[in-house]
Amino acid sequence: MAAKGASTVRKFVLLFAAVLLVGIFAGYQIARWLRAPNPADLLLPVTAAPVKGGASLSAPFVQVAKMAENSVVHIATTAPVPEEYRLFREFFFGEKVPERVPANYGSGFFFRSDGYVLTNFHVVANADTIRVGISERDEFPARLVGYDPLLDVAVLKVEGTHQRFTALPLGDSDKLQKGEWVMAVGNPFGLDKTVTVGVVSAKGREFEELDGRPAVSSFIQTDAAINPGNSGGPLLNLSGEVVGINTFIIGQGGNIGIGFAIPINEVKRILDRLLKGGRVTRGLLGVADLIDANSPEARRLGITAEAGAVIKEMFINSPAYLAGLRPGDVIVRFNGIPVKDAAHLRRLVLQQPGGARVKIEVLRNGQRQEFTVTLGSR
Repeated sequence: MAAKGASTVRKFVLLFAAVLLVGIFAGYQIARWLRAPNPADLLLPVTAAPVKGGASLSAPFVQVAKMAENSVVHIATTAPVPEEYRLFREFFFGEKVPERVPANYGSGFFFRSDGYVLTNFHVVANADTIRVGISERDEFPARLVGYDPLLDVAVLKVEGTHQRFTALPLGDSDKLQKGEWVMAVGNPFGLDKTVTVGVVSAKGREFEELDGRPAVSSFIQTDAAINPGNSGGPLLNLSGEVVGINTFIIGQGGNIGIGFAIPINEVKRILDRLLKGGRVTRGLLGVADLIDANSPEARRLGITAEAGAVIKEMFINSPAYLAGLRPGDVIVRFNGIPVKDAAHLRRLVLQQPGGARVKIEVLRNGQRQEFTVTLGSR
């Protein structure tokens, strides 16, 4: 009888223990569900996701960076010190002032294997000497071949070597799409061969002028990091083609800079002229003041056109005046291209070389007339 009682007690204890364990486990799970989530639990592992063929999503960036490795160069220049300044410092302070000093640094890239480099003009402007380097130990002297201050582009030629270089292919910037991946490569703050990745934030960004000069081109906007020293370096698509030349940023202090690049198609339009040497000239129409055809001011003048540029004032004996254009004319087409507004017309004129003959269609007293204008040179 006593044995039977002990067995019953033992069964009860085991059952109680089992119920207790189940309760503890259930309570733990309920507590986990009710507690606030740990942000770390929400993060994905920091690994590239596999794609078809076993490659990773970073593979295109790695390939483009490798393609640019031996094509992108750093550029360093010196400028002469005025003799009067050197003599003044030596006479009054006994200082030995060098004849030339470091002036600027930036980036560039080979676009031809025989040593021709594209960069920004502001990188080499006023330079006394120019050196182009693939690495710190592999530098060459270079000379300025051709330049366009308005587009801010220059062509350099490496001297003193018969070495063949790895050239980057020039792409088609017109095919770029907003949101497309791009890579900037250059020499920011002297940190050679730096690559940054972003997207095309916008296309066709327009500015009236830059550094006091009329803007010739619209620009590619990108969030790929661009800093001082990146100027002149390439903006590449994921095929490794140059689609732009990194030129300037907006944003100072603690603000994140927004980068802008010259579309490579704008450069290709004048590349032959750059290679022929000297300064590229730009067209001059000789119009003193232009206003948008659809602006309130134009409406007050009785203009009813929905697009175009109105000549408000012009210079006597200017190319436009000599061709027969007059104040009050609404320029609606330039060399067959519909004119959107005054800024658009200015860019169209500047994109032509000095001396070019162009067809200009105007609205005068409600009638369309066409004139042939031989542009002057800026």
